[in-house]
Amino acid sequence: MADADLTETATSVAPARRVERWRVTVTRGPAAGASMTVEGAGIVVGSARDADLVIRDPKVSRHHLQLAVEGGVLVARDLESKNGTYFAGSRVDTLALPIDGGSLDLGDSAIAFAADADVDPLRPSPRDRCGRLIGGSAAMRLLYAQIERIAQRATTVLIAGETGSGKELVAEAIHELGPRRERPFVVLDCGAVAPSLIESELFGHVKGAFTGATSDHKGAFAQADGGTLLLDEIGELDLALQPKLLRVLETQTVRPLGAEQPATHDVRVIAASHRDLDEAVRAGRFRQDLYYRLAVVRLEVPPLRARLDDLPALVAHFLARMGAPPLDAASMAVLAGHAWPGNVRQLRNVLEHAVALAGAGAPTIRAADLATPAALATPSDLLTLPYKEAKGKMVDHFTRDYLEALLARHGGNVSAAAREARLDRNWLVALARRNGLRVRD
Repeated sequence: MADADLTETATSVAPARRVERWRVTVTRGPAAGASMTVEGAGIVVGSARDADLVIRDPKVSRHHLQLAVEGGVLVARDLESKNGTYFAGSRVDTLALPIDGGSLDLGDSAIAFAADADVDPLRPSPRDRCGRLIGGSAAMRLLYAQIERIAQRATTVLIAGETGSGKELVAEAIHELGPRRERPFVVLDCGAVAPSLIESELFGHVKGAFTGATSDHKGAFAQADGGTLLLDEIGELDLALQPKLLRVLETQTVRPLGAEQPATHDVRVIAASHRDLDEAVRAGRFRQDLYYRLAVVRLEVPPLRARLDDLPALVAHFLARMGAPPLDAASMAVLAGHAWPGNVRQLRNVLEHAVALAGAGAPTIRAADLATPAALATPSDLLTLPYKEAKGKMVDHFTRDYLEALLARHGGNVSAAAREARLDRNWLVALARRNGLRVRD
């Protein structure tokens, strides 16, 4: 998928900052206690006498491993060793090591690594906007700085954040600030595609590959060629398909279903999830090697309740787009006191309902409007419509607001939401999708 960048074949979780000097120490094996500083072009680790860090371990190759600092990241490259180099239990070729330290295994030996001196610390961006992201709070300025730093690289990124917090906008900003801005930005929601179709949607298929494949279909990787692919809700990806995605990321080739030959596509991959993937890895629902491969850099999108300083700017932006006048001070106070389980998306919906209720007047918001779905109130423009049409619109507004608040309370857990609502789970899934909400079947 992407440029020949050191982090594109990495398997680590690294924050967007630079460390130019590292300390490596042998913690297990015949050379235990040996320690060296790594800077610039780095060192070679092996059993040969001319290695920089000599480990007399019979299972360690003569020139086993190179450790070098590239772009403020410590990079490990296995030098085609006989027994391999391992990180987090997985054999690796090239990887960017996590900035908070860790350990590599080679033969019967282990090498610990840790940042020795921090250089070029990340400073908050002066921006109060980044792409379509809005807000000048400290949390958002730090996020903008991370986006600015990683946008120019081909690094794989994992974006974590609650439902409605703006993860897709973060990915979009990374794309727009980078060298691929003129190429496609493709979004594939892994939780919104039926399990039987997800492989075809990812990798494509050729005519006749399966029943119903009446023509060739370009998958997401082919559609995003030269640009960026956002794998949204990656935590919903079926466990059986995860090794295939990992293979594509590692080999940089895609074989469409039914095709005889693989194809190479130049794609920067960004993944996003509202789920705790660390917990999913521990529970065996998400592969550890795929997690590390996706999370070379991990960005956390702050929830709205953690950046209430941004409320005035967000409210002004949404109301301007709706052509509505500003809110009064009492309404703003109500918004500032809300917990916002649905984050910025919920704020936008609340404002839309307030504007609809206000008609030609100034919109107002009271605590009661946030305690129940806003669509329970009857917009005045609906009262002039035929009964059946007005009722249908009211039901549609209520259903979407109800489901959005319900799913937000349960963090997207459909089963828990169905139990609270006393609805059949499959019906809840169908109802949510019918109303444009992303859920997993």
